[in-house]
Amino acid sequence: MLRREFLKTLMASTIGYGCLGAGSMLLPSIAEAAVNKTLIVIFQRGGCDGLNTCIPYGDTHYAALRPNIAIAPPSVDNPASAIDLNGFFGLHPGLAAFKPIYDAGDLAIFPATHYANASHSHFDGQKNIESAATSKNLDGWLNRHLQTIAQTSQTPALAIGNGLPHALRGEIVVSAIQDAASHSLVSHQTFEQRLMSDLQAVYSQPTTTDVYRKKLHETGLSLLAVTQEIRALNMATYVPANGAVYPNSSLARQLKQVAQLIQTDVGLQIVTLDSYAWDTHSSQGGGQANGRQFLLHQKLSSAIAAFYTDLGPKMQDIVLLTCTEFGRTAKENGSGGTDHGNAATWFVMGGAIQGGIYGEWPGLAREQLIAGRYLDFTIDYRDIMGEILEKHLQNKQVTALLQGYEYTSPGFYS
Repeated sequence: MLRREFLKTLMASTIGYGCLGAGSMLLPSIAEAAVNKTLIVIFQRGGCDGLNTCIPYGDTHYAALRPNIAIAPPSVDNPASAIDLNGFFGLHPGLAAFKPIYDAGDLAIFPATHYANASHSHFDGQKNIESAATSKNLDGWLNRHLQTIAQTSQTPALAIGNGLPHALRGEIVVSAIQDAASHSLVSHQTFEQRLMSDLQAVYSQPTTTDVYRKKLHETGLSLLAVTQEIRALNMATYVPANGAVYPNSSLARQLKQVAQLIQTDVGLQIVTLDSYAWDTHSSQGGGQANGRQFLLHQKLSSAIAAFYTDLGPKMQDIVLLTCTEFGRTAKENGSGGTDHGNAATWFVMGGAIQGGIYGEWPGLAREQLIAGRYLDFTIDYRDIMGEILEKHLQNKQVTALLQGYEYTSPGFYS
């Protein structure tokens, strides 16, 4: 029973090397990793409606396209109205926790982000974004970054959530855990310590040229390293800094754990997290506090704001990116929601970020929309990734990492 329990943990935690012999690419040049720099990527799975995230209330077509779910223009007398940013754009009221970060100059907003000839499929859209390419067999953009740096930490990257996202799949083994506070190999602590010792000896043995056996050993060693580091931290005793108070949500608990891992300097460079239920085909709501999207935005922003407060000055060395596979249709549907669309709103946060709103507004007039339905994009998502890779993670192989795409710097990183 205990053996079965461990094998289940191993398969759930570290199968993400994934693409052997089918499109994975081990890039040749190895460079030093950026010292003390961390990237956190939160993927809003389901397709977040960008038009009701960073609201273009100054576009006269916005309210007409959404008679039931449009967010009202900023008004001090209306708590359900947009939070003004620059006289044209406003934040969804559920994102109120982001406004102080924006005012501090640490939040960059990209309200029209996507790519050409985009897919409206959740599966393909997520894979395209996370591989930074439209090829079906490529590994993830973050794993390709890991392939090009010298590994100076036992745990340079970690996925926290339900499995390993495509962004971290590839030649470099990366572990995925559901929850750092409760992570264990088996339920019996005494047996786990003996098991870890025995497995360390097994997986440290020389391997043959068999690529799959080699990967199995790497997978086992990765999981053991993560488990040892987490056990040494005693996650339950962590006290957030700077008076930060994390709300009671899954994302908040995960970000609190990430904060502890960063504060204790375990050498973590990349963390991925997931936020779910953004597929708002019905009952999306407007700016009302009980609206479906309001609650989603509130959970997201309050968790991230607590993390931002907790890390304080350390945010200078941290970038937090939020992304999604696509936005939603410009016009609301008959069910009080929106359908799969095109361009979406992405956020980038950090102490080295030059805050503001980036990219030209494509417009919501019918002739400005793609096929009369979809918001066009003016920032290619790879431009955001490229700037993070080159300027924050200090990787000089950005064009190769982005599969030949020559990125244009939006200029948000100082």
